[in-house]
Parts: sequence; structure tokens; C-alpha cells
Amino acid sequence: MDPSQEPEARTCPPFLVHVLRDGERTTHRFSKPEVTVGRSRSRDIPLADRSISRLHLSLRFERGRFLLRDEGSQNGSYLGATRLEPEEAIELPQGQGVRIGPFEIRVEALPERVDGPSLATEETQQGEGPLDMGTFARLLEALNAELDPERLLDLIVDAAIRTTEAERGFLVLRRGDELEIPVARDFVGEPIDRGIAKISRTIIAEVLETGEGRLTVNAQSDERFKALKSVEDLRLRSVLCVPLRVRGTIEGALYLDNRLQQHAFSEEDRELLTVLADISGVAIRNARLVEDLRAKNEDLRRTKDRIAELNAQLEGRVKRQVRELHEVREELARSRKALGLRHEYRKIVGESEVMKEVFRLLDRYVDSPDPVLILGESGTGKELVARALHEQGSRSEGPFVSENCAALPESLLQSELFGYERGAFTGADRNHKGLFEQAKGGTLFLDEIGDMTPDLQSKLLRVIQEKEVRPLGSNRTIPIDVRLVTATHRDLQSMVREGSFREDLFYRLHVLPLRLPPLRSRRDDIPLLVAHFLSRIAVETEVPIPKIDPKALDLLCAWHWPGNIRELENEIRRAILLAEGAILPDHLSDRIRNPSLAADDDAPLPAESGTTLPGMVALLEETEIRRALHRAGGNKSKAAELLGISRFALQRKLEKYGGVNRSEPGEEESPQS
Repeated sequence: MDPSQEPEARTCPPFLVHVLRDGERTTHRFSKPEVTVGRSRSRDIPLADRSISRLHLSLRFERGRFLLRDEGSQNGSYLGATRLEPEEAIELPQGQGVRIGPFEIRVEALPERVDGPSLATEETQQGEGPLDMGTFARLLEALNAELDPERLLDLIVDAAIRTTEAERGFLVLRRGDELEIPVARDFVGEPIDRGIAKISRTIIAEVLETGEGRLTVNAQSDERFKALKSVEDLRLRSVLCVPLRVRGTIEGALYLDNRLQQHAFSEEDRELLTVLADISGVAIRNARLVEDLRAKNEDLRRTKDRIAELNAQLEGRVKRQVRELHEVREELARSRKALGLRHEYRKIVGESEVMKEVFRLLDRYVDSPDPVLILGESGTGKELVARALHEQGSRSEGPFVSENCAALPESLLQSELFGYERGAFTGADRNHKGLFEQAKGGTLFLDEIGDMTPDLQSKLLRVIQEKEVRPLGSNRTIPIDVRLVTATHRDLQSMVREGSFREDLFYRLHVLPLRLPPLRSRRDDIPLLVAHFLSRIAVETEVPIPKIDPKALDLLCAWHWPGNIRELENEIRRAILLAEGAILPDHLSDRIRNPSLAADDDAPLPAESGTTLPGMVALLEETEIRRALHRAGGNKSKAAELLGISRFALQRKLEKYGGVNRSEPGEEESPQS
């Protein structure tokens, strides 16, 4: 070198190098004659982009000017539209920048002495500028905007490397007693083989245990770390590790390291990384919440699709039935049309054959003013049917009044039914309208009518016969205008024979009988009822509609349900409270999961279900005979074959039950006088 150049080479005035990309700027301050740029971390200005060569460009101050030299880069360096020739020194015109990849590099000369603090925010002691606060804020904003959990983890490590200018970055998560490394990257964004990556697990373990970050400027001489094998093997110079908290729980750590002394981490790096880790924890939580919400929305969508599919299937069956009605002869069409439903009973869930018979019978009863007697075990939905009779009938605009006769003592029930005048008895301090008056123009539903005392039965009979009621303590009578619907789980015919229920009242109530089948006789409806309860209870409790495991549904279909629909609903309510997203067999009651272990004494006996053993046998025979005749199209020989009995035996049973093939579902033979 020419000796005349030595003084200038030894003393170089300070200057700034600005690196611009996509509107962001990073500024570096130097006081040496040559600055190198490239992807390598050994460069004075390392640029982490694949379009930049490891040794890309050098910038030299010489005789009051800046010279550029492309070091044989693959993608080249450009002044305007001109590409620099490799290894050729070109002067950088004042005010003009050189373009390499997505970056533009500009140089700003400074006086040898700069007073004041304004420049200190954009310079470093070793020639590299800190991350611009605006850029750091945009990094945090990008973390909060990313909602994909996998992409978020990559973004966290990239942001950590860029924030601290680390050589390598690792995201470490705790999985029980094990450590998992879902993301391992270098400063140019290349993945590191996690199977062979060497990191100081001792440092990570300390951070996870204490919840405090660890920083070493020179791990080789740091008494805390120099004895660690990973530090020695990797010849690490600087290590930085901070905890990663999600919802206040330490779930992992951010681990960064450098092998170059000029890129040693500082206390400022630890503070920035701690802020980044805290924001990352919030971002991870948000991403998980969004992912969980998406999964639950998908479950809800599937449930809605399934309901839509079931509705479409039902609609298809109805359309097929309509087409069939138009294809048969006129008289047969009239007959089937008479059996078709004129009303909708959407609140009553069921598609089984026995329920279709109930719906057809309801359709005939709806518009009649006569009393309806609903028979069936407890929990079969008698009040639901009573409401359907009211809502679909001509009295739907009037009130629906309901009372359980078994829930009140005789004196109180009498005053509730008929009303009372002020002073009629102690405590009667005002006039009170009875239920017959309250239900004027509508429907009065009396549940458990079989539990009414004989004295009250006679008074009820008089009200029905005379169509007027006299309040207690009053001399006046009030005309009544109600449709009476009663229900019981008891066998009223047996009670009539025993004398515990008035025969004349029985005939007054038994004008339009309707028997509701127990749930064990309509198992095909259980999946529909389960879906109905899942949807309704989920809305009531404001939780997403859970799925139900097929094995759990099989167990529900196999149980004999002594408590009928009410028991099923309670079981679903309990399962929803225990389940987390899906109802599994373990969420069901012990008696349902292990029916063989249930004590025989737990099952209700016939009298406890409001019937008798002969009555249950008779009901079963009637139901099966009716089904066989329906499937055989009325052919008794074929029906007998389906039942596995002779035609003669079938004929005897038909005579016994008064011609089941002609009887309507739920009709009973009147007691023989």
C-alpha cells in the first residue's frame, strides 16, 4: 500500500449505513474504513435473506469517497439499472443507494465529532444497529395477527432471532417430563435438524424451574455454564434463554445462542426477548382459543348437517308416500288420505311405527270437543301430548291449564279445581277462580286422575255432567267451557273392577282413549330423542352441542328405560355436564354401562308402572299382532306366519282382544257389565 494512504486508512471519519426494505429502515454506525455485507453472520452487516450471498458486497472509504465492490455474488449488486462487475471497485455516487436483493443500502457521511443524544438511538458499540422500535412493534403486531398455531410458532422463533440478531433460535415446549423442540431455525430461516441439534438442556431446565431468564455474554468463561458439555461442544460464546408463559403457566422457553463474540447478547436483548415471550404467550393462547372455537363450530356444523340430512330423509319419505297415494285406486287413496296427518306434532319426537299410530290417532282427536284420556307409564310424555291436543285444536287461542291430582291433598285440590269465595274457610281472604274457570275457552289437563279420591271423583263427575261449577262457599254456579284432557299411569279398568274408581266417571273420561307406548317399545326413536335433547339442553345451558360416541348411543338404545323419556332426558343432562366435547360410554350411569350388574329389584314391577303383568302381556300381544297384520296387509295367514303361531291361534287372540286388526291404537275394551 502507498504510504501516503496509511494515515487516511488508520483514521476514518464516522459514517452511517442505512439498510432499507419494504419501508423499514435499520441504521448502523461505523468508524472503520471497510464494511462488509452478506448473509454470513461474520459480516459487519448480516442480511438474513436467501437472495443474499454469504459474501456479497464490501463498502470501503478511501480518499473521501465510498467505493463498492461486489464479491462475486450470485444475484448481483446494482447501481440503478447497472449491475456491478465482480471484484471491480465502483464509486458510490453521493445520495444514491446500491440495491442487493430486496434491500437498498445508503451511506451517510458524518462529521468526526457528533454532539447530542439524537444519534445514540441508532448506533451500537460494535458497528451494528439495534432493532428499530417501529419494526419491533410490527413484529409483535404480526404475532398477534397470526392465528394458525403451527405458523405462529415459526413466527415466534423468527421474531426472536431478528430481535436479538441471534445465530440460532429454538422453541422448547414441556410435554410432561420430556422436552419437545417444535421449531429450530438459523438466522437465515433455514430449519435445523431437531434430531441432532445440540442445545444446553441444563440452561433450559433452570429457566423452566425458576421462571427467570438466563443470559451469558461469554459462555466459555462464565462459571455457570463453561462446564456444560453442550457449551464446550458448540463453542458457544453467548446464550440467551427466557421462559414462555401461557395463561400464567410456564409451558416452555425461547432459547437463542451465538458463536461469534461480536454478536454477544446484551441485557437489552434479554429485556426485548422477555417482552416478546410474554406477547408470544398471549398469541399462543389466542390461537388455541380460535382453533378450539373453529373445532367446536365444525362440530356444530356437522350436527346441523346431520339434522338437515334427517329432515331431508323424512321429507323424502313423505314425498314417496304422496306419490303412492296418487297411484292407487280412488277408494284406497281416500282411505290412506284419511290416515294421513292434517296437523304437525314437531314437539313430539318419534318416527317408530307405534308413534306413527299415536300421531294418526291424535289427528282424529284434535278437533273433537270430547274428553281425551291419555294412558301410559310415568315419563312417557303425557303432558306433551295434552299440549299438542290443545295447540293443534280449535281452542289453541285459549289458555292451557294443567294440574297434577297426585301432588295436592284432597281439600286443596278441590279448592284449586272449583275455586272458592272469600271466607269459605280459614285463610280464604279473597275470591279465587278455580281451574275450570281459569281454563275458559281453552283446555284443562288433569294429570294422574287415577289418584283422585272417591269423594272428589263424584264432584268432578257432577261438573262434567252439568257443565257448571260451584265455588266453595258460594251459592252461585258458573258455566264451564273447557275441553277436558286427563291422564294416568294406573290401570283404571282394574280400579273400576276393584271399586276404587267410579265406573260412571271412567266412561265420561274414556271417550277418546290414547295409550302412549313405553320407551322400551320404541327403541328406534332413541337416537332421535338423544339428538333432540342434546340440541335443546345445549341451548339451555349455552354450551356447544356435544357429539355422542357410537358405543355410548348403543348402550342408550339397549337400556330398558323404566323411567321412559324423562329418565332418558335426565341421563343426557348428566352426560353433558360430565362430557368435554363428546359423550363417551364412561359419561353414562353405571346401570346403563353395566346392565347385567343392576339389581333386579331396581327394575319397576308392573304395579309400580301403573299396570299388571297380564296387562303388560296383553299390550305386547296386541302391539305385535297389530304390527304383523299391518305388514301382512291384513292377510291373517301371513300375519300368523310372521308371529310364529297358527292361523287358528291368531284368530283366537283376535277374538280375545276384540279384533285388534280393526281397533285403533290405544283403544281399550270397556269393562263388561
